[in-house]
Formats: sequence, structure tokens, C-alpha cells
Amino acid sequence: MFSFPAPPKKHTRQGFVKAGSPYNQLGRFFIGLDPAWSGISAIEFAEGAPVSFVSHCVIGENTGLERVTQPSHRNVLNLKEAFVINNNMFFLYAQWGLTLKEIQKLSPVFQLGEVEVATVCKGILRGLKYIHNTLGISHGNVACSSILITDEGEVKITGIGESMTRERRPQGKAEDIRSVCKMVHTLLRLSDATGVRGTMGILAEDFVGVPSTATAEDLLQHPFLQVSAAPWCLRPINILCAIARERK
Repeated sequence: MFSFPAPPKKHTRQGFVKAGSPYNQLGRFFIGLDPAWSGISAIEFAEGAPVSFVSHCVIGENTGLERVTQPSHRNVLNLKEAFVINNNMFFLYAQWGLTLKEIQKLSPVFQLGEVEVATVCKGILRGLKYIHNTLGISHGNVACSSILITDEGEVKITGIGESMTRERRPQGKAEDIRSVCKMVHTLLRLSDATGVRGTMGILAEDFVGVPSTATAEDLLQHPFLQVSAAPWCLRPINILCAIARERK
């Protein structure tokens, strides 16, 4: 049973954020996950409505809740609701999917190819462009564990709620970009590559070696991403991963 004491005055409702705990809302049903699964601590089930996924983080007393808004971008996981009680924040997301970290674990039975990685990377960078330029913040945790591929083949950046509560850092946006390059390096196992590289391999190596001053807009123009496929090419990923789990 989830319950928390009444919230102190320092964290009250501000705009999108609601005061209280989602678990104490009347007529709502949650199942907790212990341990948490890919950052999700509970799932909400409602009759006639899609399930919601709950993440939780601890915030400081001086966290500006006015920064927490409801973003809208196809490559950023949709944030439905946000709650605060004491120094605990809860974020309810509209959907979930398969993380890149989960896909990594299926190697060598299944591994994303260069075209799929380029397609995923383009989705991530489009999401980061929105986060950096429109929301005016950095993500702060771009990693294989925070990138989803949904059943529809869409690429989603998770954890945007947590990102909006973090302190802004001068190098935050540059670190996000470096994290994307490191992710490509890891997914394609460029450190293990031997012998002659094909065209895509050479472009991928050039992509991960871009200057630290590169922005999301800059990388979206890189030749490696010009050979990416349409997002629908990622739709079979979830099915292929299910087959790979049986064979692993």
C-alpha cells in the first residue's frame, strides 16, 4: 500500500504539478514494482484506458516546480501527470516500450544494424533538439536505458520529468550530444571492428568522432544519418527481440 504524509507548504501545486501522491488519489489503482523495472516503480491500470507508467525521484527543497511542464514531441515520451509530496516527485507516462539496454542484452543472438542505429539516432537527436531549444534544458541522462522503441517503431526519450527538475549545467547540452555518440559507438561495437569497414561503418566512425562543440542540429545533418530508414523499419524490433530471447 503506497501512502505518504501530507505535503509541507514548500512544495504545493504549481501549474502542471499536482500536490499529493498519485497513489492516494481516489478511484485509482496501481501495482508497485519492487525492484523497479527500467526506472518504472509502478503501473496504473484503469478500465477502458491505456495503462500509465510511474517513475519516482527525490528533489531538493529549492527545486523550481514551475519548470515542470507537459512536453509535446514525437520523440519525447509523453508525460501525462506530475505529483509532488514532501521531496518526492512522481511522473506518470503514457506508454512504454523496449529500451536499447534490453536490446543490447540479446547480443550476439540479435543486434541492431547500422541502418537501424542511424534511424534510432535520428529520433534521439530530434528529441534532444526539442529538449535543448524549446524546453531550454539538457536531458542529463541520455543512455541506452533511457531510450525506448515502442511497438509502433517510434523512438522515445524517457525521463523528461526528472530532467526538468535537475539543476541547469553549462555543459549539460554538450554532454547529451557526447552521450549520443558514445551510444552509437557501443551499439555498433566499433571498438571490436577489425579489417576493412564498409561505407556505413566509416560514416559511423566519423559520426562518433565529431567535435565536442557539435549540436543536435549539426549532427542531424551528418551523412551517417542521411542513410537512415523511415521510422516504420523499427516496428519489427519488439517481435525480433522476443524471438531472440527464446533462442538465447
